[in-house]
Amino acid sequence: MLRKLCSSNFSADMRYIRDIENKKYKGLRLCQAELTDYGKVFAFLDGCRNALDRIEFFYPYTEEELRAVLENGMFMCALENNEIVATCAVDTDEGYAKQLAEIIKTSTCGKENPGLAYEASGLMVREDHRGAGLASYMLDRAVEFAESRKINLCGVVHYLNKASMATFFGRKFLLSGIFEPINGYKFVYLLKKFKFYYSKPERYGKIDITEVEEQKAALQKGLQGFALDGDTVLYSEISLRA
Repeated sequence: MLRKLCSSNFSADMRYIRDIENKKYKGLRLCQAELTDYGKVFAFLDGCRNALDRIEFFYPYTEEELRAVLENGMFMCALENNEIVATCAVDTDEGYAKQLAEIIKTSTCGKENPGLAYEASGLMVREDHRGAGLASYMLDRAVEFAESRKINLCGVVHYLNKASMATFFGRKFLLSGIFEPINGYKFVYLLKKFKFYYSKPERYGKIDITEVEEQKAALQKGLQGFALDGDTVLYSEISLRA
C-alpha cells in the first residue's frame, strides 16, 4: 500500500508516504494531501497553471471537484522543505469514472469498453523542478495506486499537450478516446487497464496531433494511439491477452 503512518519528524499537516529518490533534487518527500490541505493545493495548482505558456494545457478543478478528490481520492504531493513542487491524483469518484469509460466506449464504437475509468488528474510540476523526471515519478505512483486497487486509470489531456501525452504513453497508456466539450476544448483520453497485457503493436500509421477527425476515424476502426513521433500519434490495432 502507498499510505503509511505520518512521520513524527515531518510536517503534521500532510500525510507522509515515502521519501522520493531523485538524482537532481534531494530530500523530497511524497505525501498525501487531504481536505485540510485544500488551500495549499489550490494555491500551487493555480500558480503553476497561470505560469504556463499555454494555460489551456491544464484544465482546472472546480472547487467542488478539488475538495472531492482531496477528501475521497488519492491526491499525492511531492514536498521540498514543506513546499509542494509536484502533484498527481487519482479521482475515485465512480460516477465520473463511468462518464470517462462511456466517452472511450463511444469513441471506439464499443470496441474498447472499460466499464469504469478513474481519472489520473492534477499532474503538475513546478516550473523550476521540471526536466528531472518528477512528472513520470508522480504518474508512476498513481499507476501503482490504481494497480493495487485493480481499477482502470484514465488520463485526460489537451490534444496539443505533447509533453503530458508522452508521459502517459511512457507508462503504457493507450489513446482510446477524443472528446470536444461545448467550451471549445479538445481532450484525448488515455487508458490503462490492468486486467489485460498489451502485446507490442505493429505500426499502422501516423496521424498529426492536430488532425482530430482523422484520429476519431482511427479510433472508430478499433485502432488506438500508443506513442508519439514528433507531432504525430502512432496508431495501431492493439493485441490483447488476458
